Amino acid sequence: MRLALKIAGVAALTIGFAALVRWLAHACGPRSVVFAFLLVWTIMCWVTVVLRAFPVRFPDRYYHLRPAERDGRLYEMLGVRVAKGLLRRGPLRIFNPKLRLPPVSDAQSLAKLDAAMRNAETNHVIMFVIVLPVIVHAVLSGWWDAAAWTLLFNVLINAYPVMLQRYNRGRLAARYGG
Repeated sequence: MRLALKIAGVAALTIGFAALVRWLAHACGPRSVVFAFLLVWTIMCWVTVVLRAFPVRFPDRYYHLRPAERDGRLYEMLGVRVAKGLLRRGPLRIFNPKLRLPPVSDAQSLAKLDAAMRNAETNHVIMFVIVLPVIVHAVLSGWWDAAAWTLLFNVLINAYPVMLQRYNRGRLAARYGG
């Protein structure tokens, strides 16, 4: 019964979000900067709720840091420290209050932080991938402006948080071992 309620809730939510996206496209214009931003933001909100009802975890090998990622220089060259600063000090910090170093850095606290970081990374990867068909549709429609804006917001809202989680996990591994 509980599973049926979850499925019904997610289905109702999905219909509501689809109606919202349709309304936003009509109200803002499907090629506008505002629509591109709101589309990516709306998908992020929808996926967040869906993944709370039905959590997803990738295989452990996905989370394994590649050699080029371990020292963090790759992500620093891509500007992840700027994103980190905005997410830690700006108003965006309210979105993931669990992604902070624990007051006590014992194994259990660090494991909880690692799990929260992997969860955030997983969610943003899924969000990033869900937006890609929208970008492809815009390109196939010849809406280069819409494709560019949507890609830009997808990178800022989803790709940078993924890079940030991988960067932070590398730094934690260097600091605490792992």
